Amino acid sequence: MQFSQMIFVAGFLPLFFVLYFGKKELAWKNAVFFLASCFFLLFQGLLAVAFLCVFTLFAFFMGKALGKATEGKKKKIFFLSLAGILLPLAFFKYSAALPFLPKMVKGWMPFGISFYSFRFIAYLYDCYQGKEAEQEIFSFSLFAFAFPVLSQGPILRYPEMREEIKNRAFSYEAFSHGLFRFTFGLWKKLALADALGSLSVEVLSLDSLKNASMLQSSPSFSFLAVFLSGISYMLQIFLDFSAYTDMAIGIGEICGFALPENFQAPYSARSIRDFWRRWHISLSMFFRDYVYIPLGGNRVPFPLQVRNLLLIWILTGIWHGSTANFILWGLYFFVFILLELCCKKLWKRMKKFEGGTFSFVLRCLQHVYTLVVLYFSWILFRFSDFQSLKNILWLHTFPKSLALVDGKTLLIAKSNIFLLLVAILFSGNLLSTLEEEWQKLLFRGKSRLARKKRASLGFYGMEDADGKGDPRPEEISGETEVQKEEAISLAEEEEAEAEEEEAELSQENQEDLLRHEKILRRIQRRTKLNIFFLDHAEQLYFWGKLLAAIAFLLLSFALMAGQSYMPFLYNQF
Repeated sequence: MQFSQMIFVAGFLPLFFVLYFGKKELAWKNAVFFLASCFFLLFQGLLAVAFLCVFTLFAFFMGKALGKATEGKKKKIFFLSLAGILLPLAFFKYSAALPFLPKMVKGWMPFGISFYSFRFIAYLYDCYQGKEAEQEIFSFSLFAFAFPVLSQGPILRYPEMREEIKNRAFSYEAFSHGLFRFTFGLWKKLALADALGSLSVEVLSLDSLKNASMLQSSPSFSFLAVFLSGISYMLQIFLDFSAYTDMAIGIGEICGFALPENFQAPYSARSIRDFWRRWHISLSMFFRDYVYIPLGGNRVPFPLQVRNLLLIWILTGIWHGSTANFILWGLYFFVFILLELCCKKLWKRMKKFEGGTFSFVLRCLQHVYTLVVLYFSWILFRFSDFQSLKNILWLHTFPKSLALVDGKTLLIAKSNIFLLLVAILFSGNLLSTLEEEWQKLLFRGKSRLARKKRASLGFYGMEDADGKGDPRPEEISGETEVQKEEAISLAEEEEAEAEEEEAELSQENQEDLLRHEKILRRIQRRTKLNIFFLDHAEQLYFWGKLLAAIAFLLLSFALMAGQSYMPFLYNQF
């Protein structure tokens, strides 16, 4: 069962929320969350549940042992626990390459083992470093079985969830934002990522690349097909992965868990190092904190720093897949990060030219460089067959036998231009920018309401003795009826004089007055609108997110039911 399947969205999730919010007690919510996680895992098979149970018990008791052990025994217990988690992970990842295994075992992997293995390693290392080990098996099991992060991450650490397991509260703001985040991720997966995956295969058949004689013959497709397939896959892999992260974070927010972000507009990066600060953040932070820094990090001499980086990127490649192209993919990133480290001083000197045309051109060049490097990295990631990889790289060298454009691919590209534009738009930082603006508006609205509240309470909240607040102006002035009549007569005289003066004004002055009045009314309307938005910022935020969530959900249901009108919209452009 996947997050984007109808059985999950229309069956599992609504039932889970009904039971979860059925009672206010935290113990009830935790019990429902744990049982729902077990039920979710049951869809992957009994063996998947059994493996996670064994790993959970092993990590829990080894963590307790590390907490009680003396300094002399801690190291042995830690390495024993590390071997107990890494050896099964390595066995299942590379079981396909072991000839003596039966066919039913080869290539099989317990569901989510890569993600929960790293979570347990992080927990055990924290215990080894002296952090408090969990003493309650149920709380630890809730962390281990948490279904939102079970299959696609992010890689949680126990301290990020410990306090919320024992104490969390419901929030309408978190609920509306979480619901929006889940439905947006669902729509992004179904309407964009899946459509891009189909497009990348439609314009370029992957089977055709396996032909060894392609290098000598003239291909039946053009360079446009090769490039469009590569760009579609590049967009798809981000939108697909980030969509699952959005759905996981959204479910977590609804339930009161603040799961860490895993992506921050990675295709907006201006260097490969910057890209990996934005892409799969939880994995990058894991390798940094539990491998790179313990080996010395940047504090060691440069040759040892290079060794540490090489180890990190080999491990990154191995973690992503068991075939050789993934190791090649990791080494590819290692080379460019090493080059950037060597050019760090030059990079810092370039930063001095911030502002002006040169700075703009420099930023554009950095961005183009990053995107080109990433484009070829996803080619290495995509093709596990080396003959296909060799052919696709050869096709990017603009051979004479390859046509630049063909009619079929051009027609497909025109039909899907809207899809590509929307995908590029949502691959950037559009949503984060909008969220920042909303948060600024919320802050201004809250500040305005706080000022109004302080003003209503008087000077620093001090009221008069009888508790009725400040006296009215007329009570201070003590006006009499005679004074009021005199004031009225004076006002009437002034009004008459003003009418006489207005009659004497020329037509040109009257036109100026009318224009000024129009400008004043426009300013007043704008001010009233701004005040309305500030006074109702929280309500607008809540209802806006809720309505957007409903819209994304309806579109997703239409896509899942096979009645989507999105392809029709794409083809209109």
